[in-house]
Amino acid sequence: MFVRKKIDYYPITIIVLIFALDLLVFFFSPSWLLTLFYGFISIYIKGFTCSLNHHHQHYKFFSKQWANRVIEFMMGLQTGIVGELWVLHHTLGHHQNYLDQSKDESGWKKDNGETMNVVEYTINVGSTAYARGLRVGKKYPREQKRLIQNIIVTLGAIALFAWINWYNALIVFILPMLILLYATAFDTYKHHAGLDTNDPYQATYNVIDPTYNWFTCNLGYHTAHHLQYGKHWAELPQLHEKIKDQIPQEFYREAGFPFPQITKLTTKISLLSKSWERC
Repeated sequence: MFVRKKIDYYPITIIVLIFALDLLVFFFSPSWLLTLFYGFISIYIKGFTCSLNHHHQHYKFFSKQWANRVIEFMMGLQTGIVGELWVLHHTLGHHQNYLDQSKDESGWKKDNGETMNVVEYTINVGSTAYARGLRVGKKYPREQKRLIQNIIVTLGAIALFAWINWYNALIVFILPMLILLYATAFDTYKHHAGLDTNDPYQATYNVIDPTYNWFTCNLGYHTAHHLQYGKHWAELPQLHEKIKDQIPQEFYREAGFPFPQITKLTTKISLLSKSWERC
């Protein structure tokens, strides 16, 4: 099949629609104010693309390489993380080394053994992401070559957009890419920070809030993801059910705003709906 898993039509549709909106605003926005408003709103929306980009690099959406490169180009322009960077920095780097802070590409520990605060971690990991990805790529020349190609193509596209309309390029593409690169680093801090252990069942935090996992495609089942990082995101809840008794309770965390609030609201609506059906 062209799309390897039918359920991936969901993230693919979201990514393509966001890219289409970006182009629509970039080329046809009637005022700088509307562009600014869209740019501000789009940063939050594109934050979910970061999760989709992550999942794609673990389990590609398409069976054809050219199609994967196209969707990665779109996601790169939305998140600041181009194709193969997740593969090198995250899959072939962090996932291999997350239990060893002296090697972890997303390491949260300082040289003196103390835990970085979230600001220091965000700046450190965000600023070095591409350098670390290229460094890991020395062991994987094919992936490194693709990363370099993707960087060049993305920078070329940004240069073209800036030449056409520098203001729209800045607001629609450049600033969201920079912000979300660091926002991704910021978000990963809560997955592992402070967990210095060799036990994979105690090396990650998990979020089982259904709303959070719906929006992030099950990113909250993080222990399961690390145990089998090649498993498709839709299969993580089933894996979590098999291993959840081995995860101590203190390694579960609440989802941040607005996910718990949405979950409570939808639960109340569901209960009210059932009550009305009984009547």
